[in-house]
Amino acid sequence: MSLNSAKPWSITARLTLLYIVSASVILLAIGWYLHQTLAETLAQDNRQFLLKEIQLLRTVLLEQPPNLERLADEQSEGMDLPAGRYYSRILDESGHSLSETPGMETLPTATQFPVVTENAVAQKIADGRTLMLMTARSKSPSQQTIQIALDISHEAALLAKYRRNLIGALFFGLLFSTLTAIFVARRGLSPVAEMTRHIEGISAAQLDEQLDPAATPRELSNLAAAFNAMLLRLSKSFAQLNQFSADLAHELRTPINNLMGETEVALSRPRNADEYREILESNLEEYGRLSRTVGILLFLARAENTGIPLRTTCLDGRAELEAVCSYHEALAEEKGVRLICCQGQGVLYADAQLFKRVLSNLLLNALQHTPHGGEIRLSLYSAGDGSASVSVQDTGCGIAAEHLPKLFDRFYRVDPARSAEGTGLGLAIVKSIMDLHGGSVVINSEPNQGTVVTLHFTAKQKG
Repeated sequence: MSLNSAKPWSITARLTLLYIVSASVILLAIGWYLHQTLAETLAQDNRQFLLKEIQLLRTVLLEQPPNLERLADEQSEGMDLPAGRYYSRILDESGHSLSETPGMETLPTATQFPVVTENAVAQKIADGRTLMLMTARSKSPSQQTIQIALDISHEAALLAKYRRNLIGALFFGLLFSTLTAIFVARRGLSPVAEMTRHIEGISAAQLDEQLDPAATPRELSNLAAAFNAMLLRLSKSFAQLNQFSADLAHELRTPINNLMGETEVALSRPRNADEYREILESNLEEYGRLSRTVGILLFLARAENTGIPLRTTCLDGRAELEAVCSYHEALAEEKGVRLICCQGQGVLYADAQLFKRVLSNLLLNALQHTPHGGEIRLSLYSAGDGSASVSVQDTGCGIAAEHLPKLFDRFYRVDPARSAEGTGLGLAIVKSIMDLHGGSVVINSEPNQGTVVTLHFTAKQKG
């Protein structure tokens, strides 16, 4: 089983582990600090005691000749201490003992005193006792050696007991920290569980049941707001999908019913070849209408969901507009509409084929709604930053303000009674193509005054 396939830890487990690790580090650090502080304090006190005793013995040894009786009295003063037993020995230059406290001879011979230094060394001897040893030289001309030892077994036992208590406190502290961490993690994540229960109850028919960001903690308020925004988008998408499905069924039902009706009439009685040919030609028109509708819908689906690869090039705007006008000149003359192309010059960055498709859709839409004797004017505007705008202006019937926000919706028609004149997808294609180019399309219109559609193309992206 690979590591990547392992199930991730829950947030509760992660928070609990982090809390336990943090508490462990803190408790260990505090325990180690207290233990070291106590040990260093005891060691410093013992060292000061030994240095004080060495100084007293040096003072006595300065007398010449050495007063052994006074030296023995000085050594015996610190033998029975409340903190531990004290031993000392005075050696002459040849290493023979001049004076030593009782019990000094009982120390194991394996016990080695440190070299002459005023640093104390702790050492555990064979009988289990722990001694602090120190060696020093006298200040007298004879240079006697002072060996001094302090039994610190009681302090070692105290430190050992202190360590055991620290370990016990650490264990119970970690146990309490674990229980506290689990409680705190679950308590802290309870708003997430509440949000989960609320989300689980939301279905496609209940997209209006949003979360209340004000009732959630600050860390989750942005998540709640983002979730509400997602619900709004989903609600809008469902509404559009339902409307699209209804519109699509309506658009496909009309040609299919026409085909079925004509076929039933054709089969109702025997007919000659010319009649069958006429029926097939009529059906072919309906097939063409179905094919165009399906092709446009597939184009829109690709443009919105997967994207269409653009072959963006630098186009001569004036030449492109004149080419499209020339292509539709015959239809305009047939309808008695004057095409004026064009005002302005400049370049624009766009896919040539898609640009022609956008202009053709706008021209066909303008020709459809411009009466005999009207005119359609194409204009090109180039900005200093490299962007460009193309406008298609007609003198048609115009569009009421309440229809303008819906003109880019699929199958939307200002006058449903004139549905036979188009699919209602032309402006939806225009909007999708402009979105692919990163541009925009704006419609301005007034009833009985005409309509202006403006395409905004962005400048060429560097790099």
